Amino acid sequence: MSTLQKTIMKNKLPPRCPKTSGVSKLAPFGAGRRKDYTPVSWKQYFERFVDVETDGGTFRVYLSPEPDHPQRPRFVTLHGGGYSGLSWALFTEEITNMVHCQVVSIDLRGHGETKANDSDDLSAETLVKDVEQVLHKLYGDSLPPIILVGHSMGGAIAVRTALLPTLEPFVQGIAVIDVVEGIPPNCTGAAWWSMLHSSGYEERQLPESTAMDALASMQSFLRGRPTHFKSIEHAIEWCVRSGQVRNVDSAKVSMPGQIVNCDTGLLATNEVESYQPVEDLGEAGSRHDAPHHDSILEEEGAEGEGMQHHFAKPAVTGDRGMKYRWRIALAGTERHWAGWFRGLSAAFLAARAPRLLLLASVDGLDRELTVGQMQGKFQMQVLTRCGHAVHEDTPGEVARVIAAFVLRHHITTATDNGELMNIASGPPGC
Repeated sequence: MSTLQKTIMKNKLPPRCPKTSGVSKLAPFGAGRRKDYTPVSWKQYFERFVDVETDGGTFRVYLSPEPDHPQRPRFVTLHGGGYSGLSWALFTEEITNMVHCQVVSIDLRGHGETKANDSDDLSAETLVKDVEQVLHKLYGDSLPPIILVGHSMGGAIAVRTALLPTLEPFVQGIAVIDVVEGIPPNCTGAAWWSMLHSSGYEERQLPESTAMDALASMQSFLRGRPTHFKSIEHAIEWCVRSGQVRNVDSAKVSMPGQIVNCDTGLLATNEVESYQPVEDLGEAGSRHDAPHHDSILEEEGAEGEGMQHHFAKPAVTGDRGMKYRWRIALAGTERHWAGWFRGLSAAFLAARAPRLLLLASVDGLDRELTVGQMQGKFQMQVLTRCGHAVHEDTPGEVARVIAAFVLRHHITTATDNGELMNIASGPPGC
């Protein structure tokens, strides 16, 4: 076995699912469960929302409190495919505690509460135009300093938005989270490895060159996801146990923004404030019955406690009791995938504003970015102990890195709490 193969097999294993506190060794879904998966309202993290009317439709924008001065920077956060603006909730709480700023979190076209004229048009050009129009509608021609922060698909859109002539003078920084053109985004993530294995890949077959080649396998991953959920809690628990998001607190606020009620067609966020926790998620006897063949056997943790827990896999379309489905059918957006990432590395390096790249693995750099990083063209930070949703898994760490980045470039100043945290003196990263 080559050194490369050994490295891949050691570092690219699927992430462990979060620890549970089940009592029995083979507990069906819901039995002995101790974690609280009750959804949380976005109002705990954002002050308000506005629905912005543009040529493309009506876009939901979540806002943190106004900054102490109108010329403080706005962190414009752009989520990844399938997520929503609420995926930045915990990051918002952290970053506004560290530096003077305001967070502007947008539900992109086809996602969250945004109602676009053509929700199927998720081309990079259209998404960039949407962001441009939303910002001009919010601030007119006198835009404040802008920091574009994007995750995955949103990172690709952030980079291209920064190059627009109408916005470039106002963009003071770009932070891209876990997406590069050269190899699959976050090869260490649970979603990517689920996708690989469901497609028949083995560790030794990991493509070494491009994320573009890997996009062909994404459909297999999407087919392996559940289509429906019994309750909002059920969706949140699946989100955490599957490794999509490892931070329970983040999943509790972000997951409702990704699913809709099958009966009403409304986003699950509309039900959170009046939501009643589901006491018995095993209506069909799953609380007491033996584990089914479609259950997911999960190990308890790295400490070797020996405890195991069976989480019943969410049922497929048409099963009784399934109340929620995904907000967006990602499989139907395949024709746009390549356009999101093609030419991304060159575009990132071409941006004039200071650039920050946050990755879940140092293996995520392609040749172009590796050369650029060695030449000091951008700052890079690798965050460990997290999956693809880096900003949800470790919001505090991501916020601290970005806060240090903007302070280093004198884009804003630290809050009193930020001063106490001594953020500016932190290491510049790789």
